[in-house]
Amino acid sequence: MSDTKTPPVSVEASGMAVIVRVNLKLFDDANLKVMHQLIDAEATKPGVMLVVLDMSHVQIVPSLGLGALVQLSNKCRARQQRLKLAAVQPQVRQTMSITKLDRILDLVDSVESATE
Repeated sequence: MSDTKTPPVSVEASGMAVIVRVNLKLFDDANLKVMHQLIDAEATKPGVMLVVLDMSHVQIVPSLGLGALVQLSNKCRARQQRLKLAAVQPQVRQTMSITKLDRILDLVDSVESATE
């Protein structure tokens, strides 16, 4: 049974920022593709300078998910935007630290602090 009330990935515009809420415990291939499509649709609009990925629900990021985050970071950089990962869970932070992705991805404590 799936929860139809909350979509697995939702995107909202907030001024010059795009807030992406990932309501998944596990980043999987199908939802990663949806996330990229939604972000591309919103982040390519004029004036968007920041993409914030709310990772508060994500508990597991497999290697495919890590690669997708790097790809997203590169896309944002190409569009001259900043990408911030907000509210990253401790186990996901540890994975990013082990893989040294915490050196290239901007991890922040909350969505609110990302948009300040």
